[in-house]
Amino acid sequence: MNRLFTKRLSAGMMIIASSYTPLFGNMTATVAFAQSLPNATTFKYDAVGNLTEINEPLARKTIQRFDPMNRVIQQERVLPNVSAPLTQYSYDGLDQLSTVTDPRNLVTRYVADGLGNQAELSSPDTGLSTSTYDVAGNLKTRTDGRGKKNTYTYDALDRLTRIDHTGAVSTTFEYDGGATPILDATGRLTRMTDESGSTTYAYDGLGRLKTKVQNIIASPTNFTQALSYAYDSSGRLASVTYPSGNRVNYGYDKAGRVGSITLNPVQANGSGTNTESTIVLLDNISYAPFGASGGWSWGNSTVGSKNVHVRTFDLEGRPRSYTLGNPAANGVVRTVRYDVASRITGYTHTGSGTVPLPANLDQTFGYDNLDRLISYSGNGTTQTYAYDATGNRIKGSFGAASYTNIVDPLSNKLSSTTGPLSAKTNTYDGAGNLTGDGNLVVTYSGRGRPYSIKNGAITVYQLFNGIGQRVLQSYGGGLFAYDEQGHLVGEYNASTGKPTRETVYLGDLPVAVLTQTVAGTAPSQVTATNVFHVHPDHLGTPRMITRALDNKIVWRWDNGDPFGLTPPTEYFSGTGTFTFNLRMPGQYYDRNTNLFYNYHRDYDPQTGRYIQSDPIGLKGGINTYSYVNGNPLSHIDPTGEAGILPAAGGVVVGGYFTFKMFQKQKKCEELCVLTHGDAVITCGDPDRQEISDINGHNRVLACKASCAMGSVMSRLLPGKLK
Repeated sequence: MNRLFTKRLSAGMMIIASSYTPLFGNMTATVAFAQSLPNATTFKYDAVGNLTEINEPLARKTIQRFDPMNRVIQQERVLPNVSAPLTQYSYDGLDQLSTVTDPRNLVTRYVADGLGNQAELSSPDTGLSTSTYDVAGNLKTRTDGRGKKNTYTYDALDRLTRIDHTGAVSTTFEYDGGATPILDATGRLTRMTDESGSTTYAYDGLGRLKTKVQNIIASPTNFTQALSYAYDSSGRLASVTYPSGNRVNYGYDKAGRVGSITLNPVQANGSGTNTESTIVLLDNISYAPFGASGGWSWGNSTVGSKNVHVRTFDLEGRPRSYTLGNPAANGVVRTVRYDVASRITGYTHTGSGTVPLPANLDQTFGYDNLDRLISYSGNGTTQTYAYDATGNRIKGSFGAASYTNIVDPLSNKLSSTTGPLSAKTNTYDGAGNLTGDGNLVVTYSGRGRPYSIKNGAITVYQLFNGIGQRVLQSYGGGLFAYDEQGHLVGEYNASTGKPTRETVYLGDLPVAVLTQTVAGTAPSQVTATNVFHVHPDHLGTPRMITRALDNKIVWRWDNGDPFGLTPPTEYFSGTGTFTFNLRMPGQYYDRNTNLFYNYHRDYDPQTGRYIQSDPIGLKGGINTYSYVNGNPLSHIDPTGEAGILPAAGGVVVGGYFTFKMFQKQKKCEELCVLTHGDAVITCGDPDRQEISDINGHNRVLACKASCAMGSVMSRLLPGKLK
């Protein structure tokens, strides 16, 4: 009777093999990704479905061990010729996670109350933090490792309404329209006040965001910035009007995907939108079968002079090549090379234009067995990096010069470094925030955000809104506006409020920059909008910017090193200096500090790590200071919380926490479909039915959006994602 039953199913690029032993009732399964190269990753499970083993290319293996209650207690990376990094977990009597021991034997401890709420967190990086909860299980207070206390208040529906911070301005959230309820805003956030000022939200009859108005308190003048949204008859986003008056319009193909992007620029008098003028930014946007953008025509492309952006993918869905600039003129085609583990090993470049390719543009990369970048060659130089067991960079070389990093033996804090640019000796506060490095002096608010950064004779002051976005930076930084996906869409002069740059996105890809020039003198001044094309790489990092007027390159960063230390080229003869501060996704270069603002944290390109511990703790990975686990060529971290990892990587590093966090949001979204998806009743009239279908679809989308907002709010409520 012990017959072996095996079934192989080819599903796209996935092969699933399973076997069944009837006598014991045991089912074992193996899942492999079918690829054109012999580099399959296989997964093994035990009799109750626990993932016990991941076998990767290059003879690498991850083993997970479980206790009798099916709780993971060990994750071990078995690697060729090196000791196996081991992460261990333990649990208390109430089945709550009690300790996490990292590969350096540093222990993070959790204490839960009788209801399973996280009451204490003792971290080698952030010290001791404590939390209390109300009778409904809502987080009531949290005191961080600095002794700074946050107090949380809720309304009768358990919605967060106020956060009181020690020594800082309180943050408040208002729903439904506040004291005067608004029907269209029922159940929605309508106002937020914080240290930066206030933000108000207005909605249309279908509950879709219509306007967001941000009032920033700045001395000596307050500034008001508004983003406006409009929708088409199918409920899709039709346009976004930026604070300057620039209106970005979206057209759609038959599959409902964005097919074109156009611009109605600011009027010549500098006020309002010129709806009589339409500038094509992108057209003929194409997509790969799995959804990624396959390219587009730039707005200045003509039949006789084509100007297109092309992105190609291999059989595994990996980026194979993409254009930067116009290869027929002065741009290049970048081709991406991989090893059998799908790690990027090099870039090569070609071009057919009359302008010679820059020297040393090709790049090569090497990795250790944990997929961390250990070597880079390009731009006429070489770099090497070495790491400890938890991913801290401990030494490196830039060209002929080598440097050493000293990591605190009792935490993952970087104590000192001898390079590569300047030696630093670091100090931290009780919550693991960098307060000084010999060059910078950083002061944090009661919210834990860097209120001021002093660099020599310069002191920069910053203000953040209630959801953590930096909206003001002094000393030439400016004012900042964001869309609802967290993209930086506008930069404005902090003295006048006039636009400096506004950025247009296709999904998460920056594709255009808009600037303004003013000619003449008042009252006869004429404002003109200038369009520049942004050429992003496979991650969405801007690598080249060209002027739409004549396709000349005004900015390029295609020869930058992987961790972002090499500055872009901002000056070209004939075009002058063009300043653009976006770096890797979610990052903004601060010239006065040499740090990259990265939403919830600040990134230091010299050390390739963050200067603050991850605000979501080990949910973002086993090392709370690491940037994308040492692999910036394949991973990104747009919010400064958790790097976006490949599927297998998400299981290994921070897998326990990541799984719990996204499982909760997924269940919320599934409930949306159950409660709203079948609410449409056939009414017989096709036109009326179409409207009903749209309304039902919008209800599902609005519900799912609230799930996402719940995830955002949960980041403001530490300890609530379990």
